Amino acid sequence: MSQFNLFLIIIFFASCQKQKVYEIVVKEMTDKEYPDNPSLESRHPEAQQILFEKMILTEQSQQHFDLDLISNHKEGFKISLQNLPLLEMMPTALDCIKKDPYLTYIAVINQEWNRQQVQFGPTQFKVFNGGDFIISRVDLARNCLNSYLWEILVYAKNQRGKDDLYWQGWFEFPHALYQQMFEERNHLSFKTFQRGLEYWIDPDSKPIDLNVLRKAIDEKEISFENLNDEIYPMYGERENKYKNIIYPPSVHKISDLLSDSTVFATFSIPGYYNKKDPRKTELSKLAILKKVIKRNIINALGNPSIELELLFLSNKDHTTMTKFLIGGLDLKQIPHISINEVNSGWQTSMGIANHSFYETIDVQNMHPTKYNAFYSMLLDANGNWLDSHKIGIDGPLFHFDDFNTSKLHLWILSFERHAFVGHYILTL
Repeated sequence: MSQFNLFLIIIFFASCQKQKVYEIVVKEMTDKEYPDNPSLESRHPEAQQILFEKMILTEQSQQHFDLDLISNHKEGFKISLQNLPLLEMMPTALDCIKKDPYLTYIAVINQEWNRQQVQFGPTQFKVFNGGDFIISRVDLARNCLNSYLWEILVYAKNQRGKDDLYWQGWFEFPHALYQQMFEERNHLSFKTFQRGLEYWIDPDSKPIDLNVLRKAIDEKEISFENLNDEIYPMYGERENKYKNIIYPPSVHKISDLLSDSTVFATFSIPGYYNKKDPRKTELSKLAILKKVIKRNIINALGNPSIELELLFLSNKDHTTMTKFLIGGLDLKQIPHISINEVNSGWQTSMGIANHSFYETIDVQNMHPTKYNAFYSMLLDANGNWLDSHKIGIDGPLFHFDDFNTSKLHLWILSFERHAFVGHYILTL
């Protein structure tokens, strides 16, 4: 044997020894276990509930993993996703905000508290021994309950050519691996954030130093139209989740939801909607929009951008002020669509540099967190951070009028996106 071949063999075995493999149990839930599933009425007509039993996660590098979803339904049937960039799904603090410990903590916590579901198309996974079973899409989701609760979803085409949910499973991400990847991603100690990430402990409400996020260049008050006396389009996610509005029992217009009496089904461990555990809100704080301010800014990454500040008064006392701050906006990303196409609007969750709730792997790779200067948060009159989940919102959704580039529609997504709790047309 030549010295060169011996060297190759040594390198091969050394790489094999470093490769880590994790076997993960996948939990399935029947309709009886999950009666409030918003997909019950819209899933694939041949949907399965007992299909896969485990996942094999193989570390190929510090940043990329292979994932094999193993069936208990048919021998040799598995779905494989390769070279997953899982580090991009870790809660991340931008380097430019790390000088502010409170802002860093809020950024990390908000990323964990908001869903990130990544879609893989037919050319981005492989199916082995699936027979006639045609899979059109596979999604991987880090849900919003704690660091380790994730989901995997399998879709198939219906007769209309649309992706319908075929199967869903829940699993725990390996704890030690998650902590290791978090520290690799952030160069911060996981222990600093551990209790909040693992147990959903509300951060203290403290002042936000907006100068860390942007430099304001100028500002002006802009006009707006309030459409809260109209109902929102009832299709897609809003149609599926309407049944998870516990109170009011019927909604005829958005303003019906803008009170502290509004209650939604909560999101419970391991990741399902639960009407037996009602989620209270404080939506009265967003009942009366009094003013909208538009600012030109230089964002945290040094680029020119837009910031919007919406000032609300409560309909309980007409004096309590809540500020909804949305900054780092890139108007070129916002589509021009009709109101009936609102579900295709540009949407994202509350926080700093978050990925959207749902996006393809290609979009995720094109818009990594480290180049994302977007932020959205609620503040009180004194500039203290407010927990948006406690108030009852998940984030903004934007689109322009399909024919009018000066009219920007802002929709406010409710807690868990069960409904829209605000619709305004802003004149830019």
